[in-house]
Amino acid sequence: MISFTTLPDLSPPVSPTGGEPLPPAAVPGAPLTPAMLRSGTVATATPGMPSGAPSAGPETPVPAPAPGPGPGPVPSGSGPAPMPTPNPSPTPAGDTSGSDAFAATAAASFFDLIHNASSPDALEAQNIILRRIALEGDVVPSRVPAPRNITEIGGYFNLLTEWNELDMRSQVLAGILGVAGPNPALGWTAQSSALSYRPLINDRPAGAGQAALPVTVMVRSDFFEPLTTALDTLHEQGGTLPLMSGPLALPAAGTSGTVHLDPLDYIGRILRLASGQALVDPATDALALVRATGDTGPFGVASRVLSPGSVAVAPADYDALQQSGPALATVPLAAASMIPVIPILSTAGFAIAGPTPTPGAASTNAWARFVNIGGLAGGQTKLGEELALLYSRAEIAASAFAGMQNWVWNGIAFAP
Repeated sequence: MISFTTLPDLSPPVSPTGGEPLPPAAVPGAPLTPAMLRSGTVATATPGMPSGAPSAGPETPVPAPAPGPGPGPVPSGSGPAPMPTPNPSPTPAGDTSGSDAFAATAAASFFDLIHNASSPDALEAQNIILRRIALEGDVVPSRVPAPRNITEIGGYFNLLTEWNELDMRSQVLAGILGVAGPNPALGWTAQSSALSYRPLINDRPAGAGQAALPVTVMVRSDFFEPLTTALDTLHEQGGTLPLMSGPLALPAAGTSGTVHLDPLDYIGRILRLASGQALVDPATDALALVRATGDTGPFGVASRVLSPGSVAVAPADYDALQQSGPALATVPLAAASMIPVIPILSTAGFAIAGPTPTPGAASTNAWARFVNIGGLAGGQTKLGEELALLYSRAEIAASAFAGMQNWVWNGIAFAP
């Protein structure tokens, strides 16, 4: 047998007297409309108090509830109950009164202070905020799902620990707790080097090789003052010391296998004399390799007095080296005013790197290379520590010395 179910009439109810539709009844779970509240078809009450029964039209008696556990009888009302007023003075939409107004005012004052920063501390704070916006903003959404429980968070912590990313691990923890992370954190502020290079005005004596001499040479900052004092001593005697610049940037990664790289050259510990200012004509060259006449010892580097200075230099007879074809020859210098350079540079910590050439040997530039090893502790000082005094971590990591940072000074050179 087929049974039929009568569907409820969904048309609005009509008043039996006026033929007008009755106000809509409230449906459980549906939102309330102003019409329902005005009509009184929905019970309203003050929170915490018994609610009044809905009423519309003539009053109808409410039967007393059966006795039993539960709340007492619900009194009937004779008209619409008052509207609930949980907040006696509701805040209009868009109003920033109270805490919102204070937060807006504080934020505006803060950004105005940062925008008009002039002191070094305020400018540094401005840089930190800009770096946070640039580095911590959601520029590219993460392709890794957010951790769902403490076990997955622990997995990320273990991974960062295994990779020795301790700073990033601290940042992750700070992000979870909602507190300020370590400062300075990764990428926030550039690490400034402890040392730098300073320009030194070079000696450029007149002659054919003057055009090739640089106007200034870069000297490591902690060697600058001692070297300047030593050069003043030389200048007081009327001598000059033309110099050449060394490398100012680290070699790119991959170049160590093609050319010989001396790490001392890239940490500012090498001083280069202009070798072209010697061995051409010792009677007129600014520099010369000389020894006293009749002496059989090694030749030393000397600066010729170009014009008498405040400190007089007594003339003497010397034997000097001069380029003669592929080899060196000895020529006499009579009554020449020469200033020994090696003892003067030693007061600034610079010593000649190798032996000076001898007559008959091929000409080399080893005599023009002076080295300063002051502060290098044998068996202790690492190349990475010296590089970090002048270069940033990014520059070192991208250089040919990236894999040599743990090399140790052995008293002669840096070695694995």
